Amino acid sequence: MAQAGQGGFLALGRSEKGFEVRIDPDAQKELRRLPPPMRERVVKAIDALKDNPFGGKDIRKLRGELTGLYRLRVGNYRVVYRIVEEQRLVIVEAVGTRGEVC
Repeated sequence: MAQAGQGGFLALGRSEKGFEVRIDPDAQKELRRLPPPMRERVVKAIDALKDNPFGGKDIRKLRGELTGLYRLRVGNYRVVYRIVEEQRLVIVEAVGTRGEVC
């Protein structure tokens, strides 16, 4: 169940042996702007990061200025996030189209 957390982050919880997922307040606003069917797809994809945030056919590790971030592709939308391994934490930084986020 999603709940507001520290600093306005939305916490999606943690899978049994996986990662906790938190969504930055700015990314929450971006999510709310999506059309409802796409928002549902994006939230489902974000929720799946609890089990494996490192890889998959739609996940890429970013380079250059964006080193340390990952990009998840959901249709025409992108989810940019970082992983804090020591805390088993995924923080969603941005949600938007390719031109908006990366």
